[in-house]
Amino acid sequence: MASSDQLTNRRAAVVAAARAAASWGRARRATWTSVPLRLPPTITAAAAAAPSRSEPFIAPVAVEPAGPSVVARAAARARAIAAPVAQRLPRVAALTVLLVAGVWGGIVGARYVMQQVATSRARPKAPAPVAVRPQTPPRPVKTTGGLRVNSTPTGAMVSVDGKPRGVTPVTIDDLAVGRHTIEIRSASGTVQRTATVTANTISEIDESIFSGWVAVYAPFDLVISERGRTLALDERNQIMLPPGRHELRFTNRPLEYEAVRQIELKPGETLRLSITPDPSTLTVTANEPADVWLDGGRIGDAPINNAPITLGTHEIVVKRAAGGEKRFNVTVTAKPLTLAVTF
Repeated sequence: MASSDQLTNRRAAVVAAARAAASWGRARRATWTSVPLRLPPTITAAAAAAPSRSEPFIAPVAVEPAGPSVVARAAARARAIAAPVAQRLPRVAALTVLLVAGVWGGIVGARYVMQQVATSRARPKAPAPVAVRPQTPPRPVKTTGGLRVNSTPTGAMVSVDGKPRGVTPVTIDDLAVGRHTIEIRSASGTVQRTATVTANTISEIDESIFSGWVAVYAPFDLVISERGRTLALDERNQIMLPPGRHELRFTNRPLEYEAVRQIELKPGETLRLSITPDPSTLTVTANEPADVWLDGGRIGDAPINNAPITLGTHEIVVKRAAGGEKRFNVTVTAKPLTLAVTF
């Protein structure tokens, strides 16, 4: 393919040739004429002069005027040829310019096409599509498992997440995968367990249902009851209860104390339960300056306002600054205690 400089030179040469042809046509047209050719005056005068001495005299012969001269005929012929040429010259020039422009446009277009072809060759080709084999849909994963529950003694009612599922021994095979709350209830008590079920497996629970013990510790005597039934402590200060949940009530009427505790007792377990009542308050006043002592320890100068004191029996001593004292054995209850001392 021609370089850019060569194309430019060719275009300039074609345009210059077209311009030269147009100039030549205009110049020739300007010189064309139909006037007969005339001879110079010197030749006419010489022909009219007398003959010389050496040559014989020849009388002038009358010559009839001839038709148009050769030059005139040639000029007329040239005009006849040049007239249509002059009329078509602008069109020829315009066609020449259009031809040059078309050639130039074709060259430029060809160059652009070649550049696009080169660019397209340089671009990486997209990989051919890979045939994908149809895959067999995976089998649905089983999301259930099983649980077998045994108990001693047998015949206990089994509930899973609060729903009855049979009597021990029982196998439950439609449980969802995950954690579940299992309750085993019999006349000997109730046992509650948490079990984790896995897919396609059978888990097992084997529970013995027998009683446990609750050991009670308190700073004073208490009456223990459950659902209105009084529970007696044995010589070890313990109560035997069936396994499971219990709500125990502790009361002491002289101290006006009452409390409720909820427990979860496992089979054979000994559960230790300490009852610690909230303290009451003590207020001591005196008509003279005095010190106040509680169970052998000084707690301050009278008056004492709302001092914390545990429930039960206590000794209070009020000692007068001027001498003398007063002793009091009091029972502190859940209600605040106020003691007024007069010497």
